[in-house]
Amino acid sequence: MPHQITLNDIRDNTLFWYSYISWFNGYDEKKEINIDEALEETGIIKSNEELYEWRSNFFPSNSFISGQVNDELHFHIEFQENEITYFLNDSYIGNLGGHFEAWFLTLDELSKFGSQDLLFMLLLPMTGIEKRQIRYSKNLITKHLTSISRFEDKAAYIAECIVNGLVITGEFHKTEKGIINDQNHSVRNINKYPRYIDNVLKLNESLKRFTGL
Repeated sequence: MPHQITLNDIRDNTLFWYSYISWFNGYDEKKEINIDEALEETGIIKSNEELYEWRSNFFPSNSFISGQVNDELHFHIEFQENEITYFLNDSYIGNLGGHFEAWFLTLDELSKFGSQDLLFMLLLPMTGIEKRQIRYSKNLITKHLTSISRFEDKAAYIAECIVNGLVITGEFHKTEKGIINDQNHSVRNINKYPRYIDNVLKLNESLKRFTGL
């Protein structure tokens, strides 16, 4: 039986956000370590045993979190043993795992979700940041991280690690089909991954109405 996690379950839940962010594609460029190692070095969590025990209790198999964004847009995130998978309106937009796909949302689109309860941080790993947006995105993510207990003092450093993994090599483009990109491992790269085109076109319409972009 799938186990549903509610937004209240993760509100200011340090162990959840620590565990969740450790899945991100971020890294410390200077130390050449992945974000899970960078998080461990921050000392936010004092005991790995505490974290492992919490994970086994909080994330039974087939866990998920979902909810409505507005009348025509909803999200669904599935937590599996080796993968986190993301959906908008039941359409797949990417995953964090061994064969990851990400960089679906633009930073401007993600910012529109910021007014929704906790959605900015939940959808953050599915966001692509253009190089011109790096400084702004670091400040924005730092602001959200400071609201999480025990993250305050390390928020700027963690934000930098996160952004390193979100930067795309190209840009998003507005076309007659809506917003797309040419990034590898992005569902929104419909030229390289035409199997996603129908879902992307439908989502583009819903996202445009929601964001106004």
